[in-house]
Amino acid sequence: MPPRGFTLLEVLVVMLIIGIVLSLAVLSLRGDEHELENEARRLQALIALTSQEAVLQSEELAMQFSDAGYQFEVYDGQNWQPLKNDDTLRPRTLPDDLVLDYRADGDQITLGTDGGDSKAPPRIYFLSSGEVSPFELTLRRRGDGEAYTLTGDVRGKTALKGPDNDRP
Repeated sequence: MPPRGFTLLEVLVVMLIIGIVLSLAVLSLRGDEHELENEARRLQALIALTSQEAVLQSEELAMQFSDAGYQFEVYDGQNWQPLKNDDTLRPRTLPDDLVLDYRADGDQITLGTDGGDSKAPPRIYFLSSGEVSPFELTLRRRGDGEAYTLTGDVRGKTALKGPDNDRP
């Protein structure tokens, strides 16, 4: 019986499997490192999308913030109702270690604290005319100096500023 070894194909398959496992491990570790930036970019993209949807659907939309996260709402003529049947503009929960500060009209509210004495919950309004209520959102990690600030003007233009960068 001739000696049996591994074929080149078997060695390549094993190397491919090891490479895939290592790639997944590196990506999962890197995901935690960039969680703050990813959440800030997601927030910016959702705000831009909501602004466009308000114009395209001819509806008054809002983004309401709470201590746990944020949700999207539509104005039915009398009240603000949660937006339903939309997978993209669904309610979102922030990771436990992230804090969102909301500033509009000179008032700053750190969500998750009892600093919100106003009767109306903090919202960004997206009008069917294309106007957006000006805002400043700061997303930061608890106990960490790193933060991303997202600002928006009445025309709906947003700018994301992070620890090392400024992005329109």
